[in-house]
Amino acid sequence: MTAVQSDTLQALKEIVDEVAGVPAEDITPESSFIDDLGMDSLTIVSLFVLIQRRFGTDVPNAVFDRLTTVGQAVAYLEHGEIPA
Repeated sequence: MTAVQSDTLQALKEIVDEVAGVPAEDITPESSFIDDLGMDSLTIVSLFVLIQRRFGTDVPNAVFDRLTTVGQAVAYLEHGEIPA
């Protein structure tokens, strides 16, 4: 993981902690927003609103629906692509 990805991951962990109350140390790139972090659809929408504000980027709904893990969200924020 590069330093930039590490910074992005740390920022995303902070946002998840703020929105869902999941401690940052419990979040890994493999963490699923729904299954592992226990987020419901409303919480996930709130999460992505804060991500868009913090990173100054737009996450289209078609992309938003396909980002199911923390690592996928980090990769999208870093590269603008959804990893396989």
